[in-house]
Amino acid sequence: MEINGKAIYFLENPETGICKLATGLQLKYEDTIKDVFGVADFKDLLMMLKYNKGFQESICKAHEIAEKDIKLELIFRIATKDDLLQQKDHVSK
Repeated sequence: MEINGKAIYFLENPETGICKLATGLQLKYEDTIKDVFGVADFKDLLMMLKYNKGFQESICKAHEIAEKDIKLELIFRIATKDDLLQQKDHVSK
């Protein structure tokens, strides 16, 4: 996955309950991935997704899926309209 500097991304760590929107530039030049997932960069996030059992279990529980159905897009993707509206509702509460 290549990070587009102009896109808005949705990041979710179900293990810690952190959800965040960030631009591609923020992902490249700030500590956004570290703030959400606790790892230094995107490559480390992929390793965490593959090998961290507790993280995998939290994704399965949050999305009501089996471990074999875990995909990166569940926790790191270009934000959808629903993601944006959900964050707007969360901020306004």
